[in-house]
Amino acid sequence: MAGGDQRATAGTDPFRELFDRVPIGLYRTTPGGRIVDANPMLCRMLGYPSKDALIAQRADAIYATAQTRRRWVEEMEAKGTVSGFEAQWRRHDGSCIWVEENAYAVRDADGTIVHYEGCAVDATERRRARAALAEEKARFEQLFAAAPEAIVLCDNTARILRVNDEFERLFGYSAKETLGRNIDELVAKGLNGLHDEASGVTRTIARGETASIETRRRHKDGHLIDVSILGKPVLIDGKKVALYAIYRNITARVEMEAKLAEEKARFEQLFAVAPEAIVLCANDGSVLRANDEFFRMFGYTPEEVLGRDIDRLVAPESDALRDEARGITQRIAQGERSSVETRRRRKDGQVLHVSILGKPILIAGNQIAVYGIYRDITARKEAEEALATTHRKVEELHGAADALDSAADEEDVYRITCDAAERVLGFSLGMLCIRHGEEFACRAVSSRIAVDGLERTRIDPAGIALRALASGQPVIVEDAAMEDLPQGIPPTARSLICAPIGDLGIFQAASPEPGAFNEEDGRLLAILLGHTAIGVARFRLQEELVRQARHDALTGVYNRHHFHELITREVLRASRHGHPIGLLMIDVDRFKEINDRYGHQTGDRVLREIATVLRETVRRTDLIVRYGGDEFLIVLTETGEDTEEAADRVRRAVQAHEAFREISDFHVTVSVGSIFWSPEAGTSIEEALAAADSRMYEDKRRR
Repeated sequence: MAGGDQRATAGTDPFRELFDRVPIGLYRTTPGGRIVDANPMLCRMLGYPSKDALIAQRADAIYATAQTRRRWVEEMEAKGTVSGFEAQWRRHDGSCIWVEENAYAVRDADGTIVHYEGCAVDATERRRARAALAEEKARFEQLFAAAPEAIVLCDNTARILRVNDEFERLFGYSAKETLGRNIDELVAKGLNGLHDEASGVTRTIARGETASIETRRRHKDGHLIDVSILGKPVLIDGKKVALYAIYRNITARVEMEAKLAEEKARFEQLFAVAPEAIVLCANDGSVLRANDEFFRMFGYTPEEVLGRDIDRLVAPESDALRDEARGITQRIAQGERSSVETRRRRKDGQVLHVSILGKPILIAGNQIAVYGIYRDITARKEAEEALATTHRKVEELHGAADALDSAADEEDVYRITCDAAERVLGFSLGMLCIRHGEEFACRAVSSRIAVDGLERTRIDPAGIALRALASGQPVIVEDAAMEDLPQGIPPTARSLICAPIGDLGIFQAASPEPGAFNEEDGRLLAILLGHTAIGVARFRLQEELVRQARHDALTGVYNRHHFHELITREVLRASRHGHPIGLLMIDVDRFKEINDRYGHQTGDRVLREIATVLRETVRRTDLIVRYGGDEFLIVLTETGEDTEEAADRVRRAVQAHEAFREISDFHVTVSVGSIFWSPEAGTSIEEALAAADSRMYEDKRRR
C-alpha cells in the first residue's frame, strides 16, 4: 500500500456507493504511506472492526515484512503500476493472509503523484490450492518416475510423449529412443497376431474406454515379455487429451501359474499313479477319495470305499489295533501330524505291515480334510536288511582294498581278490584270469574250484566274458547254458557273472542257482576289481620302472649303470663258489662310417640287431650289457667255456645275421676282446675289464 495527502479525500465521490459495495478490497493511500480510504470488503478481509480502525494504520504496517513493502514501492516508482503483486498482509489479529494487489498512481496535471488507488483479493486459498497442486504434481512426477510398473503417456494418435524409468528398464529402450514413436510399433511390431491385438487395445483406449489385458510384448533385444496392460484415456473437462497405459511384468506370475498348473497336473497324476496308497478323508474319518494303489493294496473297489469309515475299513478288529487306528484319526482331526508303522487289514482278511503318514489339510488356517499315505513296508524292510548287508560288504571291501595295497606282489593281488570275492561277496565258484596276448591264464580260484591243473591252465573265455571285457561293465547271466560256462566252472552252474579287471583280465563267478546274481553284486564286484586293477598296475609300473632303470632304452639289454650292480654280485658269487667269470668286450667295426653313410636311424637299427644276435648266441644266464655307444659287454657267468671260443661264436653269428643285409649293404662285423677272471687271479675285475677292452682293440687292429 501507499499513502496520500488531504486533497485525496476532499469532495464527494460519485462512485462511492460502488466503492463500498464492490466484493474486493479497495484502498487509497498517499505516497507518504498513509491510508486515506478503504472499503468495507478490505476491512473484513483484514479483520478490522471499522474503516477508522484500519486507516489509523500506516500502509507499511499492513505488510508482513518491510522487504515486501519496499519491493512494492520500487515496482510502483519504476512502472507507475503494480500488477498481480502477491504479498503477505498482517490482519488485525496478527495472523497473515496472502493477497494479490493491482494498483496505479494517480497524478495531477503537473504529473505529481497525488495518491495510489488499488485493489486486493484474498489469495490465501488460491495460494494453498496452487501449493497443493504443485505438491500433487510433484507427487505425481515422483510416482510416475518411481512407479514399479512401466507407464507410457501417448498423444491421441498413440505417439509416445513420456515414459517412466520402469518402462525403460522393462523394454530396454531409453526415454529418448521412445519419444515420438508409435507405442504399438515399438513393443508389438513383428509379433504374429500381437501387433493387431495391440492396435485394437490402442483403438479401445482412443474411443475413451478402459482396456485391460494380459498378453505379451517385445523387448528391444527381441525377447518376449509377459505383461498385463491397463490403458485409459486422459480426460480434462470431459475432453480426451492423451492416452496412457500401465504395463506390469507378469512373467514371474505367468511362469508361476504355469508351474502351478503343471504342479496340479503332476499332483493329480501322482495321486492317481503314486506307488503309495493315498486316501483323502473328511474330518470325521469318512473316505472322500482314494487312489488306485489304495484299492490294489487293500483289495476294495471304489464303490466299496467311498463314504466308509477309514478305521472300520482297514483296521483289524483286534481291540488294540482298532483303538490305535482311532487314536491316529483323532490326532490328525485335531490338526496333528501322525507317523506310525503298524498293521492294517485287506478286504480278504490278510494283514499287511504298513507305514502310515497322516496329516491335516489346511487352507487359510482352516482344516478342511485329512489324508493318509499307506506304504507296504515289507519291501522296505527287506531293502533295509539288504542295505545293511551291502554296507557290511562295502566295509569289508575297504579292508580288502587295504590288503591289496599291502600285497607283496602281483600273485598276492590275485589271491587276495579271489579270497575277498568269496569271503565278502559269497562267490564260492570264482576264477580270476589275466590276459596274455589273445588268451587268458587263470591266476587264482576260489576254494570250491579244483586247483590241480587249472590255476596255470590257459583258457579261452566264453563270449560272455569277452562281452564284459569289451563293455567294461559286469555282465550277469541269470540262466546260463553249458556253452556259457568257462573251463573249470562246474557244469551244474546256472548263474554266471563276469566282470573286467580294467583291461588286464576278467573275473568270473558262478552259482548252481538261477538268478543268483544281481546288479548290487555287479557293483560291489566292480569296486573290488577296480582295486585289483590298481594293485596290478602298481606292481607292473614298479617292474617297468625297474626295467627302464636297468636296461638300455634302444637295445633292451642291461645298461652300464646296472652292470656295476650286477658285476659286484657276480664277483661275490664267484668268490664264494670259486668259479671263473668270462668277459667279452665287443665293438661294432666302423660304426661311425655306418652313421655317416646311412644315418643315425640306420645305426640304431644295427645296434638293436647286434643286441638280438648276442641274446641268440649266449645263454639266458649270461649278462649282456650295452657298455658304451657301440660297445657291448657279455659276462659269462659260472662258465668253463673258453672265452675265445665264445668270442669266435659271436663274430660268426654277427657275420651270418641276415637282418643286417636288409638294413644296408654295409658288411657289419664286430671286434671282440675276451678274458677269464677268477678270484685266484690276483687281479681286480676292473683290471680284467681293461684287459678285455685292450684285447678288443687288438682284434680290431688285426681287421
